[in-house]
Amino acid sequence: MANRKKRTEEKERLMQEVLGKDRTSVYGVPDATKHIELTIGNQEQEKKETQISHETMYDSDDAMSALNEVLLKQQKELEEMSKDSGFSDADMKKFQDDIQKDYDVKLEEQDKKSIEDSKEVFDDIYDNITSKIMGQKDALHQLIVAFRRPYVMGVAEGKARNVILVSGPNGSGRHTAVKQMARSLYEKQIFISDEVYTVDMSLYTSGSQEQIFLQDLYKDLHGKGSVICFENFENGFPAFLRMIDSLVCDGKIILNKRYVESKGMLVEAQTGLVKDTVDSLSAEGKYLVFISSGPVEKVLDSFGADFIHHVLDQVQLKTLDEESVMAIIKLRTDELIAKTYENLKLNLTIHPEVQKWIAKHFDKEAGAESITSYFSDFYLCLAQEVLNTNPAAETKADIVMNSENEPQGRIEEQIFTVLRQNDSEAEIAAVNKELDEVVGLNMVKDYIRSLQSHIKIQKIRREQGLKTSEISKHMIFTGNPGTGKTTIARLISRYMKAIGALSQGQLVEVTRADLVAQYVGQTAPLTMSVIKSAIGGVLFIDEAYSLYRGKDDSFGLECIDTLVKAMEDNRDDLIVILAGYKKEMAGFLESNSGLKSRFPNLIDFPDYTAEELLEISDSIAKHQGYRIDEQAKPPLKEYFEKVQSINAAEAGNGRMARNEVEEAILHQSDRLSKNPGSDMEELLKEDFELTVKVKPPVQEENPFASLLK
Repeated sequence: MANRKKRTEEKERLMQEVLGKDRTSVYGVPDATKHIELTIGNQEQEKKETQISHETMYDSDDAMSALNEVLLKQQKELEEMSKDSGFSDADMKKFQDDIQKDYDVKLEEQDKKSIEDSKEVFDDIYDNITSKIMGQKDALHQLIVAFRRPYVMGVAEGKARNVILVSGPNGSGRHTAVKQMARSLYEKQIFISDEVYTVDMSLYTSGSQEQIFLQDLYKDLHGKGSVICFENFENGFPAFLRMIDSLVCDGKIILNKRYVESKGMLVEAQTGLVKDTVDSLSAEGKYLVFISSGPVEKVLDSFGADFIHHVLDQVQLKTLDEESVMAIIKLRTDELIAKTYENLKLNLTIHPEVQKWIAKHFDKEAGAESITSYFSDFYLCLAQEVLNTNPAAETKADIVMNSENEPQGRIEEQIFTVLRQNDSEAEIAAVNKELDEVVGLNMVKDYIRSLQSHIKIQKIRREQGLKTSEISKHMIFTGNPGTGKTTIARLISRYMKAIGALSQGQLVEVTRADLVAQYVGQTAPLTMSVIKSAIGGVLFIDEAYSLYRGKDDSFGLECIDTLVKAMEDNRDDLIVILAGYKKEMAGFLESNSGLKSRFPNLIDFPDYTAEELLEISDSIAKHQGYRIDEQAKPPLKEYFEKVQSINAAEAGNGRMARNEVEEAILHQSDRLSKNPGSDMEELLKEDFELTVKVKPPVQEENPFASLLK
């Protein structure tokens, strides 16, 4: 209620300022639009510049145009008002809707106004972006034409401003070109925002995600940004592709459910007794850009001929040639030299051999972004060296090639590294050290290290322009609890990040409860939200066999289907590890025909031997600030052998070793309270509870026998 009152008061204040205090009497006449007197602010000069006399304004269209200009000048004040008053985005939208409703005017956005001389404006933009994006002049000219087209041809009512297909190989700068275009139009005050929204169609994998898809699309269509990019539509869900097709061809999507707007979001109406329902999504005012790495035929396969008919502009980028690469490197070199002098007060020289090294080693798939990342590293390392040594102003600095044929920095006589990638080498060393400290699991360790060798060789082949061979990195871990599966999964996530196989390196550990919902239509969105959080790292699903509870478990099957598709769509930056008991995991792989082929790496975690359990116990004690007395080790090992002879599945794991050490620490505390002078770090034989409490197991055959033949 308070917010509503505040909004009303602010609306009245603003409208008095914009339209004059006598607006009531003005709008009281029969044809108010012909008798409008506009004033802005209280400053006399501003009044002279903007006042429109009702004696000279007789054309209603002119009046509306003038009013529109005045309202546009209030946009910044509206934005500041929202910050100062604590209004939400929804409040401000409601505020603007009220203005339009109260005064029967349409508040035009800045990017909808006509451009008096669009050719001159876009020529300037072309000069600007071609100075920043090298080797794509023809494509950038096509892009300029595409964005200028609506200012020349006009826009059909209710339709997208233009529909553009931007294609080219990975690394050619497709996204960069579109973002730079939006940025340039924003700088020219044609767009009210430089935001470019991206809709990744591969993230919406089933019909149950319809509401999520529509919510995301609604937010983008109603955002301030004027450009929406659609990518990976080749892998999009057919029903959602049909919606996008309608958005392009018809200008809108007719919704088959009742929706309302709530706090800027599109939500399904829970009752029929609601007003102001949203029955369609409109493309009006937006550039719809489709990003593709394939030919037009690939787009036809996804949408059809009618869609292509509405694509008025096709922008084709090409692979960066050697000349373009060197031009980008030269541009980035000049930018770095200028930035280094301005901020760090160093006279920087980058030797030509360094430039040649970058041209040879940059990631071809990442394109110009990979080149830029080298120069970002150079600058950060230069800045760090200035912080460390505090050299005098105007000091000379160099980036040269060292004896190992890698770039290095030099300020006076001080030599330092300029490649932050060396941090990854330190991380690899740290992970290897931790891997060495893991007791046993030699076969697991060998497999992890073989992945590093493979990825390293494939990177070299890529740099040399040779074909690469990608292998599936998804894994199945089988074994009893406490055999180190989670520990190894965590090391794998870090290891893969360090060697460049993953972009983030996080470990997301989940179970069925985190993936499978309890109600119809909720499982796929829930599963996808978890997958999104794991992209760039490792998704570790413990007790994965519980995802499938039989043919009647539709929720579990939906989760598995969503998982299988997401794995394929994100295979370059996601590793999925399924963990569980041997028997149960064997049955689980039979639940989906696509599971077996996508998890070729079957890694078994054997139960620890008595010797290994003793080693684990010793290590745990040391990490907690204790040591096991040498006389206590033989009986402790004998204890482990006894429990393993009864049930290795229950006894042969690290958890039992940890429990034994923790119990010994508690017993030591009792002992020390009675004998305060004893060694506080030593765990004696009497501190260990060595009573056998394990039950014999049920004997079963190897469930993977058929799979391993």
